Amino acid sequence: MISARDLRVKENLLKIEDKPGYYKWWASREDLDFILERLSVSFDDIQSGLEVKDGLYAVYVGIAVKESVRKRLDWHVNDKHTESQVQNGTLSTLRQSIASLVAGNQYDKEATNGFIDRLRVEYFVSGNPVKSEAAKEELHRIERDLLSRNFYILNIQENTHPLAALTKRKLSQLRTASK
Repeated sequence: MISARDLRVKENLLKIEDKPGYYKWWASREDLDFILERLSVSFDDIQSGLEVKDGLYAVYVGIAVKESVRKRLDWHVNDKHTESQVQNGTLSTLRQSIASLVAGNQYDKEATNGFIDRLRVEYFVSGNPVKSEAAKEELHRIERDLLSRNFYILNIQENTHPLAALTKRKLSQLRTASK
């Protein structure tokens, strides 16, 4: 795992292989509790579905097929986060969710970056080439499996975990209201 803040340093970002893969975002209990409060859900109601590692909680999982994991993480962490990206819907879904939760305003780049910098990232690379059918099949299978076995609270799309019903609607509403 690496601190998201460390991915703002180009040398650290370049250590990530330029290959497709998947990644998980991890939060401290304090940051998870903040997310839960904003989504009006109690820890006890979702604890059983959470993936836990080293005292951290996985809150988001994503894949990079059409580009490398390095580029995808760079987009999530170092995005310019402009007004036009918010208006055109080209801000990453992770940033949209975080901005909506921490600021109630997707235009608030500073608050979004502040929260992102407290998170940690774990990534895994695939041996298949970027944009290949093999990478697409492999990574979509992994993502579907992870989303069915664990509850990633910031994932909306494809989130089939039974506990997702507790938060997906509220998170979608917050994202809509914060545009």
